[in-house]
Amino acid sequence: MTTTSPASPWPAPASHGEGGPHGQRTRPDSPPHDQRAWPDSPPHDQRVWPDGPRTGLSRDQRAQPDSPRTGPAPYRPPGLSPLPVGSFASAVTRMLLAGDGSTTLLLEALTGGPIGVRLQGLDLRPAAGLPADVRALLRLTDDCAVAVRHSLLHDHHGTPVSHNEVIASLSAPRLRQIATDPVRPLGPNLIAHGIEHGRHLRSTGLARWSAEESAAASKAYLIRAADTPLMLVWEIFNPAVVPPSRHGGP
Repeated sequence: MTTTSPASPWPAPASHGEGGPHGQRTRPDSPPHDQRAWPDSPPHDQRVWPDGPRTGLSRDQRAQPDSPRTGPAPYRPPGLSPLPVGSFASAVTRMLLAGDGSTTLLLEALTGGPIGVRLQGLDLRPAAGLPADVRALLRLTDDCAVAVRHSLLHDHHGTPVSHNEVIASLSAPRLRQIATDPVRPLGPNLIAHGIEHGRHLRSTGLARWSAEESAAASKAYLIRAADTPLMLVWEIFNPAVVPPSRHGGP
């Protein structure tokens, strides 16, 4: 009696003609392993890492995107008492302190109208007299020229919303024009001149608004165009507009 085995559900092994001898089997259209080209992947020693070249640090040691340690070293103006963004009770305050876009545009959204500027002081000087940390952040040599600008931003009713101190490199004519403009806030001015830029937070906390108001939310940040530092900005927000109250505090 002859019996027939049921058909196997598994496919039969590929013949040598489709893949080569056992142990050398390859996919059709597949180059040898040592010649296989992976799309968008350069050789290992030329690979570009998303957060820049490898530094030998573990992922936990690298600065996080929303950390003041990202990029250059932190900067804290002498009049700023450091506090983390999360310690402030108001969502509006946290948004303004943590935001990496134009503060002027955020203040316009908050106040419901255009923001104007009053130039309170402008000093053109050599960089030699600036603190070392400022010169390092802006990559200034002693013979570079800078503008030190003090201004007051106000809403469409004339109510002050922030004090600003700006230290700007004057390495290019457009930067000089922007830094010395008495009527246009810096953020919209950079945009109007077509300068693509980003803000990089250096520190947040409390600073004095006036002799009567000692506690005001404050931030310091660096503005860069690609990898080129343009200016260092210190902002102090009017406590009547941007609440400085903290969780568990006044």
